[in-house]
Amino acid sequence: MDKVQGSTRNASRFIKINVMINNIERVNAICRKVPKQICADFERKYGQILDLLFISVKEPVLSALAQFWNSDLRCFELPQLDLVPTIEEYQEMLRIPIKQKAGVYLYNGSHVSQKKIVDLIGLPASKTGFEIRGSVKGWKKTLLEDHLETQAREKKWNFFKTTLALLIYGLVLFPFTMGLIDQAAMDVFFFYETQGLNPVMAILADTLMSMEECHKKDGGQLRCCNHLLYVWIITHLYASDRLGYSPDPFQKFHRIDVKEKSAKQWRDDFARYEAKFFPWVCPWYHHIDTIFSCGDFPNVPLMGTRGCIAYTPVIALRQLKWTQVVPRKEVLGGICFNMAWRMINKNESEELGTTSIKREKGSLEGHM
Repeated sequence: MDKVQGSTRNASRFIKINVMINNIERVNAICRKVPKQICADFERKYGQILDLLFISVKEPVLSALAQFWNSDLRCFELPQLDLVPTIEEYQEMLRIPIKQKAGVYLYNGSHVSQKKIVDLIGLPASKTGFEIRGSVKGWKKTLLEDHLETQAREKKWNFFKTTLALLIYGLVLFPFTMGLIDQAAMDVFFFYETQGLNPVMAILADTLMSMEECHKKDGGQLRCCNHLLYVWIITHLYASDRLGYSPDPFQKFHRIDVKEKSAKQWRDDFARYEAKFFPWVCPWYHHIDTIFSCGDFPNVPLMGTRGCIAYTPVIALRQLKWTQVVPRKEVLGGICFNMAWRMINKNESEELGTTSIKREKGSLEGHM
């Protein structure tokens, strides 16, 4: 949205923020040899997460964008406009819609057992030992890459697809430790695989929380779905004249020629964007309903794999084809907990401010 009055974030001081990107070249190479029908079956079940493997992220872009994070507003505060990725944009890009009967992923305090994951991917018992790095446990990506290659060679496509999904969840959607598919990623994968619990809110939560952590520590590593964040910001900047009216931001992403620049150069470019010229709505965005609060919370609390954060969709209404309004002070910031997702409030009219609120009890309930 245009500037929120009273926001104070100043990105003139550059803090060092590294962007975690796992090496996924081997997974890419294996997937390129797989029959197209297998990839099509994979997409029908898991959405378009496979396409993220073929997005080449220019890390300075995200390092520069992170400079503008405002912890009070929970958004990127550029000098002349404010914006933030939303649930609706992320689910549209990934094609993983929120299904009322399925629910969303909520961490319940413990991770799924190792054996349940082993059974899902068909990993031999002799190779199931976890690697431990500090407090984080998981499987090395090389172990799962070897297993993926074996399943492809032996044409065991069911195990191939579940192993590939787990690799993408651990290396791309929920990365935390380089080269490790950890228990947190396994947990989200398991509950999507077995119960259909939507991971989009957890992906967004981890993204916003990682921004928060980097700014609290005055620098650090951006550990979240950086591939998705990268496509989101680049298509907002360039999609209107590079992608046409394509509904698929991933497969047409190669049309955008992202220049090689340093993080400081990108920061200067972001700082020059004017609200009146900014392409607020990407051509691939066609969603209508908007989740703008949960239960009695004035905003939307999100639960990620390692904690909770509230975000304020009212800041991003213009991105979602609504009439932009200035958010009330009480909807900014806030805390959250997993019970909040039991009641959602949606906006379904053509213009915010003239709608009746639809309240849906018992929906979007995660595992408890």
